[in-house]
Amino acid sequence: MNYRGLVSLALTFLFAAAWTTFGPDRLLGAAQIGQKVPDFRLPDTSGRMNSLGEYLAAGKVVVLDFWSFKCSVSLAYNDRLAALQEKYRYRGVVVVAVASNANESAAEVERNAGHLSLPFPVLLDKGGALAEQLQATHTPHLFVIDRDGILRYRGTLDNNKQPGESGRIAYVEDALESILAGRPVVQPETRPIGCSIKRKAF
Repeated sequence: MNYRGLVSLALTFLFAAAWTTFGPDRLLGAAQIGQKVPDFRLPDTSGRMNSLGEYLAAGKVVVLDFWSFKCSVSLAYNDRLAALQEKYRYRGVVVVAVASNANESAAEVERNAGHLSLPFPVLLDKGGALAEQLQATHTPHLFVIDRDGILRYRGTLDNNKQPGESGRIAYVEDALESILAGRPVVQPETRPIGCSIKRKAF
């Protein structure tokens, strides 16, 4: 086989590997900042179905947090997420956690979320479809969706892995203040910090 043939064969294998690893949603059609997020419908740990459309119909700004009970960084954000929900509850903001890790069963998520007495629902993203659609890569990884269903922010809650660290920058709060005031979000994307989301092997 000549050099051109070898290069063509290598590119074919690379594309196939990328498709197998990331799936079609990672290559095409993933939600981007400034674009509408497709509706989703997922059960929470109590069995109640939750949908983006339901929240938007109620006039809510939605903060999605990809969450894991196995990740110490994610767990360190639980109190801060609870405080965020309390601060913005009466301003039309809802905080929702999403469990997408392939190595965490629904029963384990339900049991651990119950032990933690989280004040927000934890949705079961079995198969990780929502994580794929939003390109969530870590726990925690937060996404702020405005009342029109537009993705306005994606990244970390703040720049502190642990509570109480100095120099805190409250990225999500800044984004919420802009959204609620009808202003553009100054910093619509930051790099998530935490544990990688475990995908299913294809």
